[in-house]
Amino acid sequence: MALDSLRTLASTTLIGAGEWLRRRRLPWAGMLGALFGLAAAMTPSLLPRPTLYLGAIAGVGALIGYGWGVLIAWILRKVGVPMPPLGVRRTAWHLLCLIGPLLALVAVGVGADWQDDVRALVGEERHRSSGFLVGVIALLVFAALLTLFRALRRAARRVARLLGRWVPAPVASLAGVVVVGALVYWLAAGVLFRGVITVSDHVYAGTNAQTEAGVERPESALRSGSPESVVSWESLGRYGRSFVAGGPTVREIADVTGRDATEPIRVYAGLDSADTAAARADLVVQELERTGAFDRSVLVVAGATGTGWTEPQQLAALEYLWGGDTAVATIQYSYLPSWLSFLVDADRASEAGRELFDAVHARWAQLPEDDRPRLISYGLSLGSYAAQSAFGSVGDLTTRTDGALYVGTPNFTGLWRTIVDGRDPGSPEWQPIVDDGVTVRFAADPTDLGVPGSRWDAPRVVYLQHASDPVVWWSWDLLTRQPDWLSEPRGPDVSGRVHWFPGITFLQVTVDQFFGVSVPNGHGHNYASQIVTAWADATRVPGWSDAQLADLQDLIDQTLVLPTVPGQDVG
Repeated sequence: MALDSLRTLASTTLIGAGEWLRRRRLPWAGMLGALFGLAAAMTPSLLPRPTLYLGAIAGVGALIGYGWGVLIAWILRKVGVPMPPLGVRRTAWHLLCLIGPLLALVAVGVGADWQDDVRALVGEERHRSSGFLVGVIALLVFAALLTLFRALRRAARRVARLLGRWVPAPVASLAGVVVVGALVYWLAAGVLFRGVITVSDHVYAGTNAQTEAGVERPESALRSGSPESVVSWESLGRYGRSFVAGGPTVREIADVTGRDATEPIRVYAGLDSADTAAARADLVVQELERTGAFDRSVLVVAGATGTGWTEPQQLAALEYLWGGDTAVATIQYSYLPSWLSFLVDADRASEAGRELFDAVHARWAQLPEDDRPRLISYGLSLGSYAAQSAFGSVGDLTTRTDGALYVGTPNFTGLWRTIVDGRDPGSPEWQPIVDDGVTVRFAADPTDLGVPGSRWDAPRVVYLQHASDPVVWWSWDLLTRQPDWLSEPRGPDVSGRVHWFPGITFLQVTVDQFFGVSVPNGHGHNYASQIVTAWADATRVPGWSDAQLADLQDLIDQTLVLPTVPGQDVG
């Protein structure tokens, strides 16, 4: 009797749910697509995601699947495929109402478990995401977005009905979609986007005017912003002031190397130092001449990230390796975080990279070949994009430099893209081999650079990139095409459960970028633990054994402080 009652209750619930869904006019194909979209979005990507983001992506994934389901059903109707009989449709609804929630629960639960697998691959401690919270967040996001899009559809139909008084119905329907779409685009890309940029400008301009705790104006004439400098301390910006005031001291370098040391030269021009990138580059050249930088052993032309930041451990490693006999020069082109700089300042980053290198190279080329420093191009993340913008090809790079080191290069960087696309057959995109490594080498680990007995000519070009770095692998192509790094053999820290889904993988990797520096070193967008060997190879530093390089790397690792805020701009 109790079993009969339970069956009756279940049957009534299913029938009621099906009737509710039909009254809400949620199509069966759309809801089936939403189920598949939810399952796809719960698959892992490059980096582990916190519960909030995991749920949000699942909700958006369900909406993408819903859209695909609706589109496929519409196409089938348009090509003349008949609708199934009413009884079949009702049975299909009942099955979906019965099996769908169970499959959704399984997808959420298994997806939460898979996040632990990703955590293990990147060296994080395991802690299971809350499947319940993920499910609730996904449901709320899906419902909110679906409500929004259905409201837009109603608006488009109202516009079509209005226009239908004067034009044919098909034209009116198309015009309704175009009008509403244009309005949404104007609001999102115009009003909303400009508002975000305006607010960001105000916030980050204030940040740029601040000085980090403990940073004081240098007294040394070998630093920009000092009393002897042609660039004022106030004009350097927050990260420019940290750059010129930072780095190891002569005593610290000598203690580590056991040799006599020289104070490193650091030259910088901020956004407020001059009105244009060309003028800032000219200031840098003046500073290089004033400080005697062209008499040093190594001169590095560095690309900065969006905020003008440069990675302190990476530059310190260079200065230790060369006993301080170095000069590093860079300019600021923005004070927005890199993800915003990419949207609004990408051209300025490219311009800054070209203007700075061309200006420094022009002065450097005037010196006798046997009496000038090794000229090295360097950049991290968006700074890597800026630095590489000065070169049209590998030949151009090797003709005008004595080496290069590029770290975590964004996928949209032209030179990087050309090199990777021309890799030797059989080598994977995440770690390509180019012309047997004669000039250009890629590494995710220091051991990747050294191939016993292999030929590596000078100038040497080194790319550091992790298979799990979303900054390297994010591209617009992810929307519509499976990338090579997923179809080829994968890197050691990329899960075998990562799959490509139209739209969804793009969304996952986009969100991954906000956590690129929140994972342990050696994964994601963190490269400081590989930097010593990379600098040693790129600059061909003499007199260091493998054991000494390892000891210096240990020192760099001890000073590394990872950001605690997801998305904090360090690249």
